[in-house]
Amino acid sequence: MRWSTLLLAALLVTGGGALADGSGVRSNTYCCYVPTWSGVYAGFQAGGAWGDTGWSFPFAESFNTVPGQHFSVSPGGALVGGQLGINQQFGGILLGGELAFVGTDWHETLNGPATFGDERFKTVISNLLTVTARAGVPLGDHLFYGKAGYANGNVALGALSGPPIPGITANPSHREDGWTAGAGWEYRIGRSLVFGIEYDYVDLSGSRFTTTTAGALPGAPFHVDLDSLREQAVIARLSILLDRGPTASASTK
Repeated sequence: MRWSTLLLAALLVTGGGALADGSGVRSNTYCCYVPTWSGVYAGFQAGGAWGDTGWSFPFAESFNTVPGQHFSVSPGGALVGGQLGINQQFGGILLGGELAFVGTDWHETLNGPATFGDERFKTVISNLLTVTARAGVPLGDHLFYGKAGYANGNVALGALSGPPIPGITANPSHREDGWTAGAGWEYRIGRSLVFGIEYDYVDLSGSRFTTTTAGALPGAPFHVDLDSLREQAVIARLSILLDRGPTASASTK
């Protein structure tokens, strides 16, 4: 009697789930699913950044008295945007690519830096586009990865003079090319929702900004050589991953 009871209990434990829906397949769709990171994903990101660059005046013009005058700035602020990418998992290795675009509030305004009197100088990076390759190691629901690629940002400079001729303005802007690299961690919340934390380094090449002044002295030349602009950012990400892995019920057919 005791042996028959143990046998019945063993049958219930090992076979009960397979008979739950009368088909020989467990009724829980994802019970035996091993997650794959392969697939297309899209989502949102937000974070903060800090960085540094510098202005140099190559000529004696409205805002400086000696060619070569220079000062440093440290623009920083918030960012928010989105990402679109694709993963392909090869066993224990993941390869992929990602396109991201963020609007930024990276800026700094200096009032009368040394040797410049009462002038006001503003540096703004208003948005950033990156195209990167990713490589990582998936560990179940966790992914650790690195990334590197192309970066392009919109940079705007602003200058406003003080005495003896207040009200002279200059506002050149254009897009700067560069590169980016970073690393991150992602975690699968269920099958499709992915949360992540990422660190990024961005280096935008410097160039000469040229325009003419307005305000109290319209039409005068204005030139600034901007140093390489280096930014570091810490970002939180939330994505939807449309993975291509089979469900447990499909894989057992």
